[in-house]
Amino acid sequence: MLHELTITVDDKVYQTLKPMIEQQTIGTLLYEFIQNRTNERATPVISALRGTLHPVDTSDLRDEADRLP
Repeated sequence: MLHELTITVDDKVYQTLKPMIEQQTIGTLLYEFIQNRTNERATPVISALRGTLHPVDTSDLRDEADRLP
């Protein structure tokens, strides 16, 4: 199903997009843009995060009750 969308842009953007509209390739550009924006917001998998945390020195951990006032 196709829908019509109207956007307002400045002259520089218009001149850049006009050939894509004439060649009917603007849809591909918008699709790729949406895919890239959607993927950035997706929660990364744990394997991608492994090794990104800095080591924490836990040698001096104490209960709060053991701390000096």
